[in-house]
Amino acid sequence: MNADGKPVPLRCVLMTISMGVLLVLLSACPACTHKNKGSKFEDTTVTVLPSLEIPALTPPQKTDNTAEKISRRGTGAQTSKLSPKYSWLFFLKNSDREAKNKRRGHDDSLRNHHPGPIGPPAPSRHQSHPINHISREKKLSQFLQLLSDVLVKQKDGEHLHGSLPTMLPAKVLAAFTCRTVSDILVESGEMKELQNYQRPLLEGSFYRGAGLNLTSGRYTAPFTGLYAFYARLQIDFQNHSQHRDPMGFLRVQLCVLSLCQENLSLQQKRSFTSMEVAATITLNGVLYIQAGQYVSLFLENRMESWLVLVKDSDFSGVLLGQ
Repeated sequence: MNADGKPVPLRCVLMTISMGVLLVLLSACPACTHKNKGSKFEDTTVTVLPSLEIPALTPPQKTDNTAEKISRRGTGAQTSKLSPKYSWLFFLKNSDREAKNKRRGHDDSLRNHHPGPIGPPAPSRHQSHPINHISREKKLSQFLQLLSDVLVKQKDGEHLHGSLPTMLPAKVLAAFTCRTVSDILVESGEMKELQNYQRPLLEGSFYRGAGLNLTSGRYTAPFTGLYAFYARLQIDFQNHSQHRDPMGFLRVQLCVLSLCQENLSLQQKRSFTSMEVAATITLNGVLYIQAGQYVSLFLENRMESWLVLVKDSDFSGVLLGQ
């Protein structure tokens, strides 16, 4: 019973007994820590308050399992807490681990490297434009040798002849020049092949090879190649003074095998008036002729009256090359 004479509840009696048992236990061990493995809390600490001598339960402190696992894996120590100081020390200790691992792996690769067999040299970077230094040096040496030979010949020529040496041109294998023997009458609307030539014996005339037929006026090419031809025709209009209006034109053609329309030909076309008494028509160009083919000159009169081709009209040709 209490001071008022009322009976004390049973729960208070049980509480008092349990408190006494706890005091006895605490007197034997002032502070103890019990780890409850079955609960979700890892640490439960019982602390005795010295002033009230009544045990007080502190709330469990939650820890980062991830940080604890990292610390246990890195150091192997079974620690229950991860303090800020320990975290900083752990960071400093493991911050350069990756760099050390890379450096160690590089050293191992260099240590375990074995040189292989020596193979052919690697190809050049630009395969499309290879540079041949040997040929370039060889060409340079040949050019210098040629230049020295020319200088030596020049000095020898100055001592022997007193002038610079001249280079001989290529030999001409085929060439000719000829002139008409007499006047040739060409009627109005007529196309006439020029004939009856002669080789002049004057200084400067030339004839190389064969193939010129003076009677027919045809030149047969002895070689296949490029030929340059030249013609100068002198025209006389003696009966044109009675006409006052323009009377048409004249056309000169150099044809291959007398086929002026089918084959390529050299031609010159010129218009005339009634006021002209005489005129000169020139024709020149280059043709490729096969060996055995012939060329000849044609004069076409498209005037209103006849005309005269004056004698000594020129016709020449030369082989340029094959």
